[in-house]
Amino acid sequence: MKRRINNLLDGAKGDISVYCQVLDEYAPRYCHNAGFIMSSASTIKAPIMLAALELVAAGKLFLDKYIEVCELTGDSAVFETPRKASVLELLTWMIIDSDNTATNALIDLAGFDFINRYIQYDLEMTDTFLRRKMLDFESRAAGKDNMTTACDMFKCYKRLFDGDILTDSLCGVATWILRKQRDKKRLMRFIWEDVIIAHKTGGLDYLSHDCGVFSICGHQIYVGVFIQNAPDIDGDPRLIGQIGRIVFDEFEKSRISTILI
Repeated sequence: MKRRINNLLDGAKGDISVYCQVLDEYAPRYCHNAGFIMSSASTIKAPIMLAALELVAAGKLFLDKYIEVCELTGDSAVFETPRKASVLELLTWMIIDSDNTATNALIDLAGFDFINRYIQYDLEMTDTFLRRKMLDFESRAAGKDNMTTACDMFKCYKRLFDGDILTDSLCGVATWILRKQRDKKRLMRFIWEDVIIAHKTGGLDYLSHDCGVFSICGHQIYVGVFIQNAPDIDGDPRLIGQIGRIVFDEFEKSRISTILI
């Protein structure tokens, strides 16, 4: 696996971070620039979701509470006019369709200060910061961007899958939503087989990310691939897909061996 990924990265362009670790192991299976801080794009929506669910766990917010959604971003496929939506609906659209209207509504509900405290202290993501709302390109141009690392996102998903945050039922809600992800053009790009993956993608001009947890043969495997400053305006989703395929093959072969035996 290491050799195959290294061969891919040798010919790749841009700033690239890759991190792969089985959640119950103490060391990564693969690590390349995993601590490199870069724009998070929409991958930061996963910790935003967990912060909102912490408010639910504390009894300060309820999944069935309806919120008046008035601030529309204009790119939404599900919020064409102002309307009410439950917290659970907002969380779901934020993750599975990366809806920015839903995300901004949740940021307003939880607040920047609370979300950042939760990210820093509860999730222990020391290099991850929420500094602007979605599609606030003026702030981004002024250097006020949302940031993260492949290693930080590993901490986020590990704490979720280990059940070290929230409650068991709310961890189940978060995992259920992440597994409904509709974007299959990155880590899942070249995987035709049935596989369970809980993940969140991200994309901006010349940037493409994907990170999450594959469930294969009883193993929970975190994979994070983050690419910015790519030559193409769409980033490099193909490279992410190639790495996803390599990691899948590494763990799927044990299942195939079992079937053949």
